[in-house]
Amino acid sequence: VMLAVTFVSALNAPAADSPVARPLRVCLVSGSQDSKPYSTDDSLAVLARYLETEHKMTCTLLTWDATSAGFKGIEKLLEADAAIFFVRRKTPNVHNLAVLRRFFASGKGFVALRSTSHAWENWPDFDAEVLGAKYGGAKGGNFGNVDKLTRKPHPIWAGTEDFDTKCDIYRYGPVASDVQVLMEGENKNGVMPVAWTRVHRGARVFHFALGYAYDVEKPAFRRIVANALRWVSEK
Repeated sequence: VMLAVTFVSALNAPAADSPVARPLRVCLVSGSQDSKPYSTDDSLAVLARYLETEHKMTCTLLTWDATSAGFKGIEKLLEADAAIFFVRRKTPNVHNLAVLRRFFASGKGFVALRSTSHAWENWPDFDAEVLGAKYGGAKGGNFGNVDKLTRKPHPIWAGTEDFDTKCDIYRYGPVASDVQVLMEGENKNGVMPVAWTRVHRGARVFHFALGYAYDVEKPAFRRIVANALRWVSEK
């Protein structure tokens, strides 16, 4: 009888409090501040405040230091759950490059914006190796201003149906077989991928080849980034 009473009491006992999920830790890596259309130290700082305020994420912004050829506090990248990269033609020092390679092999998801397809001068195969498509080609990297954007259904687009832009899009060469193209841009020159997902070494990747400062200011663009961060962080 005692055993039965004990068993019933255990069944009726209140459930233990569920652990509260901690905020997603996001590291934003800014390396296109010197390109006026991007001004990433400023635009990513605003994006970070949005992610913290509207989506309760914890954000750390890393900025490029030309004197040391590296990002201040680069080690913080390894502490993040996910990252956003917006970098253009940088040559990181040996230590920084080692940390970057370690992150991209860690299995942690990340979002690569705009010029990150040609981020590292001393890692020229990063675009094809990690992102899954080669930037540029014999005719250069500019494919012309986009006339029409076409999307394929995906959770990353949730609540962003009104996003549009007329900025220039990039030219890409061969796209890896495991790339899932989510957005294409069309103009008089033809059609090019603008956004896609991929899994690289266990990490979910979202590349969005847009990001002029005036686009980053748009609520729909910011929502896309927030949705993408949650998607790349899922296992």
